[in-house]
Parts: sequence; C-alpha cells; structure tokens
Amino acid sequence: MKNFDYLEPKSVVEACALLKQHAGEAKVFGGGSHLTILMKQGLYQPKVLVNIKKISELKGIKYDATKGLSLGALVTHREIETSALVREKFPVLCDAEKEVANIRVRNMGTVGGNLASGEPLTDLSQIFIALDGKVNIAGPSGNRVVPLEELFVDFYQTSLAEDEILTHVVIPPLASHSGIEYIRFSSSSVVDKPSVGVAVRLTLGAGVETIETARVVLGCVGATPVRACKAEAHLIGKKLTPELAEETGAVATQECNPISDLRGSEQYKRAIVGTLVKRAAGRAYASVAENRG
Repeated sequence: MKNFDYLEPKSVVEACALLKQHAGEAKVFGGGSHLTILMKQGLYQPKVLVNIKKISELKGIKYDATKGLSLGALVTHREIETSALVREKFPVLCDAEKEVANIRVRNMGTVGGNLASGEPLTDLSQIFIALDGKVNIAGPSGNRVVPLEELFVDFYQTSLAEDEILTHVVIPPLASHSGIEYIRFSSSSVVDKPSVGVAVRLTLGAGVETIETARVVLGCVGATPVRACKAEAHLIGKKLTPELAEETGAVATQECNPISDLRGSEQYKRAIVGTLVKRAAGRAYASVAENRG
C-alpha cells in the first residue's frame, strides 16, 4: 500500500471541499470494508484519504410518517440488522442483513459505502430499489436527490461526482396492502456474496386481490441492479396465481444479462432468476393476504 495523506473533516461541507481540492487523487473512507481491500491489492492508490467516519450528520436511523425511513451513510449493516425501528417498518432489510458477509464485516461496512462503491454482488441495492428508495447526495455545488436505481452506471461505477458524498438513503413509507420479499441464492454456504438476489414488492388495490403496483428487481446478474419492467407489467391488473408467477419469472429471465463465472454459468443464473422471481412474488402476495387477515 502506497503512502497517502490522511484528512479527517468534521462536516459534509468540509469533506466535499476537500474532495474538490484533491479531485482525481482522493478517496472517501467510511467503514473501509471495501476500500481497504482494494488498496491492499493495489487496485486503488489514492494520494489522499478523506475519512468521514466522525461526521455526525451522516449517522443515525430515523423514521418520519411522511418522508419514511432515513439511513445515514455511516449506518452499518449490523445497525440495520439489529434496529428495532427498521424491524418494525421494513423487516425485509433486517432479514437480508443477516446474510451479508460475516459479523465482522457487518460491524464495519456501511450502507453508504456499499452503495457508493457500485458493488454489483450485493443485497441492499435491489431491496432499496424495490421500495422506491432514493439517495441524498451532497457536493460543493449543493445537494441533490436521486432515485436509487439511477445511482448505478456500470461495474463499480456510480453517478457520484468525484467531489460528492452520498449522505442518506431514504425509503418512503410502504403503501397499504403491500408486501415485499427478498431472496438471495449463493452457490456455496461459505460464499458471502450472492450469485443471484431478487426483490419483489407488490401492492394490491384496496379491498381487491389484483396487483396495482409491482417492482421486480434483479441483483448480481448484470453490471448494475436490474428493474425487470416487463415482468412488472406482466403482473399489473391481475390476481397472482402459480401460473402467473411462473410466467413472470420466465419474463424476468430475459431482462438480465448474467455472465458465466465461478458462481455459475449464464444459463444457470437465468434459471435461478426465474425460480426466485416466482417464489418471491408468491411470498410477497401471500404476505399482503396475511396482513389483511
């Protein structure tokens, strides 16, 4: 690991100013679970490391009945996993976090770092997108809000500028008569990253059984998380049946672009996508019925 200057700003404004000052030479350090490995491997060799860990405005989990759930960029995976507030409002996040890496990584890794890295083999991004999540981004020119699905550009690339910082993830309140399910599949019990991860969120019309809104999001089968829009459209206005769930899974398999690697062949991953979409849709639909009952 090459020598670098270490800077420790006390505010988001100061951090963004430092990133602008050292444009092209600086990297943001939050939890460090991702960046540290890449630096040790020599893939990243920043001349300046901007440590944002002590910026209090980037911490905390809050919920507002109008705005929804707010997760500071420095909130760790473990904090989400163990949060009673998150468990009450979005238990799918707590359940998913239990499967993320190992306890040491979950204690270090942050939600902001996970998203800002553009890591394609992850879990949170597809859940956030299925929940219509957005990210707040700060920079020297001001703040902006971006739908989470627009954050990702390519493998390990996001739409964040060099002098910008992701400050919060905001998830709107879940609409009434909604259910969400996330299922991840790993090719080995010792692998901490999923081979495929699928999130399905369904919202039914009040007092009816037909699907009013659908989100089908595929992870780990492309350069970025994939909104399977054709699969979503296939569900709208219909009552979920085993046949419809099967058809939707088949549609989703054609909307992703998996690559063959150690976690499975392209054909294998497409088959897994179809199966997981079918199962997740069924469970999400059933959860709405249970809550109504």
